[in-house]
Amino acid sequence: MPRARDYLTILAKGWIVILVATLLAPAAAFGLHKLTAERSYTASVLLFAQVAGDPGTYSAYAGGIGANSRMSTYVSLAQSTVISERTIETLGLPLTPSELAANVTAAWEPYGVSRFGRPSSALLRVKVTGTDPQTTIDTVNTLASVLMKMSGELEWIEAKPTDPIQYTGPVAELVAVDPATVAHEVQPDITNILLVAAGVGFALSVVLVLAFGLARDEVLTPGQLRQVANSFTSPSGDARS
Repeated sequence: MPRARDYLTILAKGWIVILVATLLAPAAAFGLHKLTAERSYTASVLLFAQVAGDPGTYSAYAGGIGANSRMSTYVSLAQSTVISERTIETLGLPLTPSELAANVTAAWEPYGVSRFGRPSSALLRVKVTGTDPQTTIDTVNTLASVLMKMSGELEWIEAKPTDPIQYTGPVAELVAVDPATVAHEVQPDITNILLVAAGVGFALSVVLVLAFGLARDEVLTPGQLRQVANSFTSPSGDARS
C-alpha cells in the first residue's frame, strides 16, 4: 500500500509539470477571456448646478446651498427611466429605458456631504457604459442634454406683472461644463477568474502526475520492494510454497 511520502516523492519528481500547468492555466484563461468577452466602454460628462439670483454675496451663498441641496435629486433623475426614454427616442437606440438606465451612473464630485448632511458639491458627473465607443459618447451627451432641459423644466417660473421681482426662467438648472469627447475601454477585474484557473491547473496537474507515477510503478521505492520480498519469504528465509 503506497504511503503518503510515496505520493510526495512522485509529486516532487513532477514539480516542473505542476508549476508549468499552474502558470499556464491562468494565461490561457486570460487569453480566452480577451477573445470571447464583449468589450465595454464608458464616457462621461460634467454638469454644474446653478441657481438663479443676483450677483450679491448673500445671493451667491444662498445659491450655492440651493445648488448643493438639489444634487441628490439630479443624481436620481439622471439614472431614471424617464431620462433614458427621452434619450432613446432622440437617438433611436435599440434599448429599453430600463436597459439604458442600468448603464447610467451619476454622482456629484468631489463626493462628500457637509456637516448638515447636504452634498458638498454642485458638480455632477454622469457616466454611460456601452459596447460601442462612438455610440457611448453620443448617448451620454444626449442624455446630458435631456437632463439639463428637464432640470430647467421642473423649476420653471414665470413672473406675474404684479410680482416684485420680474424673472421668467428656471429657478435652478444644470448646465454643461465638460461634454464627452472620448470613450475609455472598461478593464474588468478578472482576478477571481485567474485564481480559479490557477487552482484548476494545479489540481489537474497533481492528479495527472500521480496517475502517471502510479502507472509507471514509481510508488515501488526500494523500501517497498524489500517489504514485498519479505512478504513472500518465511521468517527463516525460505520461500513460501
